[in-house]
Amino acid sequence: MIKIAFLKTLCMQIKTTPHKKLHIVFGMVNDKDTGKILKMLPQKAQYYFCKADIPRALEAKELAKQAFKYGLKGKSYSSVKNAVRVARTKTSLSDLIYIGGSTFVVAEALPSSKKFMAKVSTLKK
Repeated sequence: MIKIAFLKTLCMQIKTTPHKKLHIVFGMVNDKDTGKILKMLPQKAQYYFCKADIPRALEAKELAKQAFKYGLKGKSYSSVKNAVRVARTKTSLSDLIYIGGSTFVVAEALPSSKKFMAKVSTLKK
């Protein structure tokens, strides 16, 4: 569950983390107050809306539709894996990718993210 205080802290951390462009892979479960959460997210970002592979997950297209009402722009993807893959192809080393919303989204992204980070760390040396 996304706590409002956590979300405020997260947004402050994103603002203070040096980056050129912000990419956000984001998915939610369908029993949360999407409006309350979406209105707090940064508008100056490229969003990759996705659906975790669980029954409670909110459809990515529905999430994108709701997010648009709050000025959040992006595309919807059929899976977390696809959203993360596309986000990675759109970023440079000076960009920031945040993956979150639901813990289920983060859990699905972790295995491929570990491999990706190992690859990026060799590029930065």
